[in-house]
Parts: sequence; structure tokens; C-alpha cells
Amino acid sequence: MTGVMALEEGGRVDFTRLRQERRRALFDVMDAAGLEVLALGRAANVRYAAGARQLWRTGAHPFAPLAVVIRATEKVHLLSSWDEGVPSEIGREDLYGLFWDPAHLIAGLREIPGLVQAHRVGTDSLTPFFGRVLRDLVPGIELVDAAPLLARARAHKSADEIAAIEVATSLAEAGLAAMEEALRPGITERALLGAYLEAVAGLGAPTPPSESVVFATPRQGPVRFRYLAGTRTIGQGELVVLAPGALYAGYEGGVARTRTAGGAPSPQARALADRCHRAIETLLGACRAGNVGADLYRAWESTGEPPPEIALANGVGIGTEPPLVGFGRGADARLNEGDVLSVQAWVSEEGTGGFLLRELVRIGEDDPELLTRSARGERNERSERWTP
Repeated sequence: MTGVMALEEGGRVDFTRLRQERRRALFDVMDAAGLEVLALGRAANVRYAAGARQLWRTGAHPFAPLAVVIRATEKVHLLSSWDEGVPSEIGREDLYGLFWDPAHLIAGLREIPGLVQAHRVGTDSLTPFFGRVLRDLVPGIELVDAAPLLARARAHKSADEIAAIEVATSLAEAGLAAMEEALRPGITERALLGAYLEAVAGLGAPTPPSESVVFATPRQGPVRFRYLAGTRTIGQGELVVLAPGALYAGYEGGVARTRTAGGAPSPQARALADRCHRAIETLLGACRAGNVGADLYRAWESTGEPPPEIALANGVGIGTEPPLVGFGRGADARLNEGDVLSVQAWVSEEGTGGFLLRELVRIGEDDPELLTRSARGERNERSERWTP
């Protein structure tokens, strides 16, 4: 049994309690908005409401209600042809089948107690076809955009959700350690990506949240942030961004560090590391309850760094969540106690390379709580500077 499976069987995360708390959060926002039904189609919202394991797959699919939450019965109904991975509180009678013919799907939805009697139905996504289907299914229905309500319900993280994020982050940091061990001049970015994938898969987390994991930063020409690993061979002394993530029980964790390939970092690389360290500390200092995204923008401006190429922060939970603070967006987004943010700083210098640091932080009552634990670098014995 892997470490992840052992935790899931009875470790630090109480999954029954976690699902109960998530459903209570959904019912609270439904009550506040006067919604009788939620028709959910986005995978993260379905996972939040139902707690069922979902198959990993790529590609897009047309909207269909994958989960239906009924406020009157406090039931969650799930589109599923089998009950493997479905929590015990969702019985077989709460499942409706997957059909090629939409008429059969509509018939299955019609059998859900409390759906056809509803007046206000919230949905997180919709196509014109299914908009008509729901209106035909529930005459006189009022459809409501429930995406902001769902974001509000998911924003505050319970103790069990924090524990799941911490486990995911520990898995990501194991992937970081594997890449650090493999990093050397002559290795390719794809080989480092493979070292990460092998490490997290061996710990029971074979599905990566992203392949935006590793890239070497060029020293010649404009230094640009890059999202995907390539076939590029890493040279002696280059700064290499290592940014692994991992999933646990649907929750995402991640970290980013920058390391030097072979030998000691140059004085220029140390100076770049100092700039990035100061920038991330300044951003983390602005992550306080009651602040807004504009406070993060002001914190970045106070460092004297150029306008950021990447987002300063985004919410983290079941994947990426609101708020997004970056690219001119999110200035009004409020930071609340219990939110979890991924905060990052990226600085670059032509002739030296680029440097990225990313931390996961929980907004606390006073100081933010750091959820990432990997060392950002090593202190230079002769100074207080951070080295890659």
C-alpha cells in the first residue's frame, strides 16, 4: 500500500467529514441565493459536491449535468454508470445513467426527486441546447449563474482540505527532490520532467496537474518565462526552474524553486536570487485577511521590479481557483481568512537568466501560514544572501 493510499484509508484527512462540510457550504450558498437546485457540469465543482473519484481524461466535452444537488432532499445525484469510487452516502438510486441519446438522459433527470418542482436552478456552465432542455424539463424555471456562488463556497478551506493540500504539496516536493537529484549539465528538460513523473507516480499520484514543471532559463537574448518543458539540453551554470505540482484526493499542491546546473552559482545568479527572495517575501507580507488584489500589485511595485510577466497569485484547492491576481485582473479580489493562495515571484536579467519562487500560503487571522516547506536555497556562509 502506498503512503497516499494509507492516508486515504484512515490518516490525517477525515474524508467523510470533508464531504459533509463541503455539502454544508453548498447548501449555505444555495440558501443565501434562494436556489433549489444546482446543475453542475464542471469537473472541479462536481468533485467538490459529490466527492466521487473521476477518471482522468483529456479533451473537451459538451455540457451535461454531471451532478445535480437538490436542496429540499439534501441529496447529490451523479451521472455515473457504476458506483466504483462513489461515496457511500450517494446510493445507487441517486445515480443516473450515461446515454448517447439525450432523450434518455432527460428521462433520467426527470426521475430525480425535487428537480421538476424547482423554480430557481443554478448552473456553473451551460450550452444553448441544455438551456432549452432544462427549461423544457422544469417549466417556468429561472436559470441562475452559480459560478460566483460555487467559488465563494469553495474559497474557505476546512482543516481537512488544508491537510489534503499539504499532502499534495508534500508529493510535489518529493518530485522537486527527484529533479534536484537528477539535475546536471547535459540532461534535457524532458528527462527532468520524467524524473518528476516517476517520483510522484511511485508515491501513488500518477496524474500530474500540469506539465508546466521545468525549464532552463536562457542567458542570451531576452529572458522570457516559459510554461512547457522541451527537448532543450541544459548547459553548465544555467538557472533551471523546477515547478512541480501534485494531486491528492482532488486537491492540488505545488512549489517552485530555481537551481543551478552544475557548480556554484555565479555572483550574478546570487544577486538575482536575492531579488527574487525579497520579492516573494514582500508579496507574502501582503497576503493578509482583509487585503485585496490591489495590495499585492502595490507590494510588487514597491520592490522596484518591472511589471510582472506572470500572475502574482491565484487560489488553490480542487485545481486552480479564484482569485486570479495578475495580468491586470483581480485588483478588487478580497483575501479572506481560510483562503489558500499560490504566490509567485519571477525576476530575470539578460546575461544571467531567470529566477522563480512559488509558495503555497493559507491566509490566517494574523500572519499567513506557509504550506510549502522546501528550502528556497542555501545561505552563503559569508553573507545573508540566498543562493540558487
